[in-house]
Parts: sequence; structure tokens; C-alpha cells
Amino acid sequence: MYVLALRVWQFRNYEQAQLEFSPQLNIFVGANAQGKTNLLEALYYLSTLRPLRPVRESDLVRWGATETRLSVRFVREELTDELQLRLPLQTKRQVWLNGEPVSRQSSLVGYLGTVCFTAQDLQIVRGEPADRRRFLDTEIALLSHRYLYSLAHYKRALEQRNNLLRAYQEGIGTLDSLPEWNAQLVKYGARLFHSRKQFLERLTHSAQGVHSALTGEQERLELLYQPGLPIGTTLLEKEEDWHEAFVQALHQAERDEVRRATTLVGPHRDDFAIQIGGYDARLFGSQGQQRTCALSLRLSEVPLFESIKGEPPVVLLDDVFSDLDPERRARLVAFLQPRAQTLITCTDLTPFSPELIAQSAIFHVSAGSVQRDERA
Repeated sequence: MYVLALRVWQFRNYEQAQLEFSPQLNIFVGANAQGKTNLLEALYYLSTLRPLRPVRESDLVRWGATETRLSVRFVREELTDELQLRLPLQTKRQVWLNGEPVSRQSSLVGYLGTVCFTAQDLQIVRGEPADRRRFLDTEIALLSHRYLYSLAHYKRALEQRNNLLRAYQEGIGTLDSLPEWNAQLVKYGARLFHSRKQFLERLTHSAQGVHSALTGEQERLELLYQPGLPIGTTLLEKEEDWHEAFVQALHQAERDEVRRATTLVGPHRDDFAIQIGGYDARLFGSQGQQRTCALSLRLSEVPLFESIKGEPPVVLLDDVFSDLDPERRARLVAFLQPRAQTLITCTDLTPFSPELIAQSAIFHVSAGSVQRDERA
């Protein structure tokens, strides 16, 4: 899978831009705050139908404009597709695939496969459990529409169950429908437990190889799933076993949940530990080690995606060299060749050899304007 061309119109700080890409390495170079990340976000948004950064969709529309439009041509399964998107400020988003309108837009999530690293990904290592759950949900949803469906239904059941518990505590409701919401919570929650465990197992295997390459085989990375069930719960292999474990956990927690008016067990309390050589990377890792861990997690999705989809995704790397020493920078650049089409932002070209620059597409970005260096 690789992108042939991208068009943006009234997107972020771009009035309009049209780019054609190399199927291998594409480098966006320029000073900070010029619009390099915005070009990666355009592709990410077309892939996931969600902004790259935690903002409202309306913030993607250029200041003073009434709508934004995006278009991408890409090769998927050896066929050329075109995805077009229109995002007005006042009405709903519209999407077309090969000229045909798409009514169920969620079916397009991951159709253009991307793996994207930004500085925000450091929160996967440094941040709270919610940051790691968000990482799991985003990445598994790109690989499985069944997971996306189950996640939406789980969140809805969780909200309704918590509303029921609050209403009972406030004396304005009963618990008569609690068994029904328990059944919904367990049905979809068991799928989430099972999918997250499987994904983390596969990701761990892949991430260890990536991390070893980036660190010169000096560090070993481990990812340990911590399900939102009572401490000591065995990591189970089958979805039906997760179902039974969740039923038991809800039964044991019911008295406390009624008293506290909230659901205390379930996938919404999941986490996973990130360890380097047996030590918690969040507590004991240096900035460079933490960034390398986050990079390893993202880049490990490339072979994982390829094993599931049969072709590699498009790799988007934003501000990837910060906090990395020269050796790790060199290993990262070496690792990227020529695994997948890669789009990378940087402030200068010093991390790249003259030979690699000559083989790459170089784009100079300044104040919402982008020009390809035809000499490269």
C-alpha cells in the first residue's frame, strides 16, 4: 500500500496544495510551525476519520473558510483507489470512494492503512492508563471493524449502566434492569478483553524486534497486559473464558458499585505495562529510552499490519528525531529502508545520508506552502 498523490483545500494553514509522492521515502523539511505536521494529519484523517491531535473536527477547516476538502489517490491490493472527503462547518462530513458516496463511513476506517508517530505518542509511555487504552482502541480498530463495533456498544452499555447506578443512589430509579445491562457489558467487554490480549501478544513479538534494531540489541522491551479485572486474574485464551471471568468480577464488585454508583471492573479500566529490561519505562526510562519505546510500539505495527492485511501500511513520522542520540537516529533511518512508504518531517536533512536524500522525495514547507525539490 502506498500513496500516489494528495490534494488539500482550505485545510489547517493550507489554502490549497497538491503533492505527488515517492513510493519509498518522502521527507518534509522546514522550520517549526510551518505546516509539515498538517500534511501528515491530512493523510491520517483520511485513514482514520479522526483528527491527529485532540481537537474538534471544525478546527481542521482553515481559518475564515467554510469547509475543507481532501483527496488522496493510493494503491491498495495492487489497485488504484481514490478517497475524497468534504468537511463543512455547518453540515455533516461527506466521503466518496472512487466517486461513489459512502453512507456508512465507519467501514472506511483503515481502508487507507497508516501507522503514525507524533510527539503525543510519548504519552503512551509516560501518561495515564487512559492514554494506553486509547492507543489500543485506535490501532485495533484500524485492523478490525468487529472491534470498532464492539467498542462502541461497550461504551454505550457502560454509560447506561452507570446512569442506572447513579439514579438508584439518588433515589430516583431501581436496579430492575441491571441484569440486562450486565449482559450487554459482558458480551462486548469479553470481546475487548480477548482482542486486546491477542493484539498485545502479537505487538510484543513485533516490538521486541524493532526495539532491538533501534537500540543495537542493547535493550529488551516487554509489554504486559493488565486487564481491568481483580488483581491476579489469569490472562485467558478464549473469549468465552473472558466472558465468565467478567461475570464473576461484576458479581463480586456489585455491592461496591452500587455504593459508589459506578462500574469498577471492565475493559474501561485496562492498562498495560511497558518495561525495558524488567524495569518500568515510565518510571525509570530516560527521555531517549521513552521515545525509543514509543517509536518501537508504532513501528512494530508495520509488520503486524502487513501480516493481517497482506501489505504494509503507509508510515507517517512527525518530529521523530527529538531526544534521540546520533546512534539511535542512524539506526532509525536504517530501519525504515525500504520496509514501507514513509513520510517523515524534520527541520533539516542532517540525519540522512547524501545517498538516501538522492533516492527520496524532498518537500520544502514554509508558511502553508509546499514545494518538491526536483533536484533530489
